[in-house]
Amino acid sequence: MAIQQAAIGTGITIRSRPGRFYHQLMNACGMLAALLFGGMALLVCADVVMRNVGLGSIAWAVEATEYILMVATFVAAPWLLYLNDHIRVDVVLRALSAPMQRRLELATDLACCVICAVLAWQTVAVAHDTAAQGSLVFKVLVFPEWWLNLPMVFSCALLAVEFARRFINLLTREAH
Repeated sequence: MAIQQAAIGTGITIRSRPGRFYHQLMNACGMLAALLFGGMALLVCADVVMRNVGLGSIAWAVEATEYILMVATFVAAPWLLYLNDHIRVDVVLRALSAPMQRRLELATDLACCVICAVLAWQTVAVAHDTAAQGSLVFKVLVFPEWWLNLPMVFSCALLAVEFARRFINLLTREAH
C-alpha cells in the first residue's frame, strides 16, 4: 500500500499497462535488493558461525559478499529514486522561491538523466570491450569480467528513465 501511495505521489499511472509494468519493475528491484541484502547477511553469519565452531570457513564468502553488496546497491538505486526515498540534500532548494525550486528541480532531473544515460552507455561500451577481450576475474570465483558491468548498465539505464519520467512529470505539472 505504501508503495502504491508513493507511486501515485510520483505521477505513475498504475492503471495503464506501461505504468503497471514500470511499477512492478520498480517493486521487483526493491524486492531483489532486499533478498540480496538478506542473503548476504545469512552468508556472513553462516561463515562466522562455521569459523567459530571449528568447521572452517566458506572460501568464497567474502568475495561473494562484495559482489552481492555491489549488485544490491545498484538494483536498489532506481527503486529508491522511484519512491523518492533516495538521499537528497535540499538546503539550497528550501531557500528558493517556488518557481525557482521548479526550475532547479527540472535542471537537476535533466542533468541526472543525461549523466545516467552517459554512464549506462559507457558501461555498455566497457562491458563490450571486456567481453571482446575475454577478460576474466580471477579470485576465488572465476567469471567473465563483463558480468560485473551488468548491474551498472541496468541501474544507470533505469535511473535515466526515472529521471526522465520525473522531468516530464514536473514539466507537465508546471504547464497546468
